[in-house]
Amino acid sequence: MRIEATDYVEAAKERLAEANLLYEKARYALALYVAGVAAESLLRAYIFHLEPRLEAAHNLELLLEASRLRIHTTLAEHQQISAAIDDLFKRWKNDLRYTFNNRLRRRMKRKKLDRGVRGDFLKENCRIAIEAAKIILTIGAAKWKQS
Repeated sequence: MRIEATDYVEAAKERLAEANLLYEKARYALALYVAGVAAESLLRAYIFHLEPRLEAAHNLELLLEASRLRIHTTLAEHQQISAAIDDLFKRWKNDLRYTFNNRLRRRMKRKKLDRGVRGDFLKENCRIAIEAAKIILTIGAAKWKQS
């Protein structure tokens, strides 16, 4: 089965919805992973649209640059996307698919992502990641329709 650029966009939308469902069930490690995959999928759609022989790592910052999404957005939109990528990049790595909640808690503590958070810092960081993915998808998918 050949993957088309629009397949990445549709997959991104599905992954974001799934991340929300996982979050509601307190499956934070998997929800965080899936939120990152949602953002990665959207960026890959833009890259694939430019270069069908997609060769890219799972580094969201590099994918944003390679996607050239900047040329489709206003300065304010690009700043929102960049801030969202930064929020997500602090929390997401492709290897989260192999982790579990307690290990992710330890990772976040090492990164000091527990600081200033009242309550469950894993839950809060997962919420931040999902919101970041939502911003990336909302702007990116809207611009996709226009291109």
